[in-house]
Amino acid sequence: MLDLRRLRYFVTVADELHFGRAADRLHMAQPPLTRQISALETELGIRLFERSTRNVTLTPEGAQFLDQARRVLEAAISAQTSAQRLASGAAGRLAIGYTSSIPMSRTFSEIVREFGRAAPEVELSFREVASVDQHRQIAAGVLDIAFGWAATEAAPPAIAQRVLAREALVAAVPCASEHAASDAVEFPALAHEAFITYPAGQGSALNAALYRLCAKTGLTPRLGPTATQVAALVALVAAERGVAIVPASVAALQMPGVRYVPLANEAPLEQTLLWRANDASRCALRFVEFAHDSVNGNPHRSAATQST
Repeated sequence: MLDLRRLRYFVTVADELHFGRAADRLHMAQPPLTRQISALETELGIRLFERSTRNVTLTPEGAQFLDQARRVLEAAISAQTSAQRLASGAAGRLAIGYTSSIPMSRTFSEIVREFGRAAPEVELSFREVASVDQHRQIAAGVLDIAFGWAATEAAPPAIAQRVLAREALVAAVPCASEHAASDAVEFPALAHEAFITYPAGQGSALNAALYRLCAKTGLTPRLGPTATQVAALVALVAAERGVAIVPASVAALQMPGVRYVPLANEAPLEQTLLWRANDASRCALRFVEFAHDSVNGNPHRSAATQST
């Protein structure tokens, strides 16, 4: 395999057509440079230069080889630069998961938009993943990052977690409901309503929030139909099949027949970011750093914007 250093020596001599000037550019003595060019000629089996006491010129073979040598060096420099950007996290790929209600959140859209602007060489792919599956898919390497809502159970040791934002809980109620005209509603006032929830096996943090509210107030929820996505949840509210407890950002789904009423005196939901704790890629860690800085009002400090 050709020595890239010798190719660089050859191109420099070809540019200068003078061994002394080429040696000066390369910060080396002339005799070692001459030996390296001779070794390259031996390796290639062709003569690259015609030398005389006064002139150095490229042979026809040397002139043809020069174009190829330049392309090889340019490709090597490009590959090195790409590798450095991958190593620093300025380039790469990220698989990002989210629960169905997360895209309604302003935090999610702002982080994704600004990171895309700051790190355009990072390819982002997105998939909706239920809360119960996010930990498993991150641990398995299917996902690099996941946006969700904090669950009651702690994340396993292999998964790191950071709170990005807190959102108030609201009750999505039919417009025909007695609560629709209220500025706020106390949770016990919903005791007679049927609650539309996610399926039990989906591991939804919203289901967990509902059961926390019930435990706090001593209520046993009357369960209505289930839905796997927040849009379907709200559609069932519009169909007057019950009420749903959702984050305030879901109010972006302005569906006819639905009113969103704040829950009075209730703790907010925590929106979280998840990633692998021990072997996350540098690209994933940059995303985490960027998200942290963004929600703390300092996006320009994010490592995603630093040059390599």
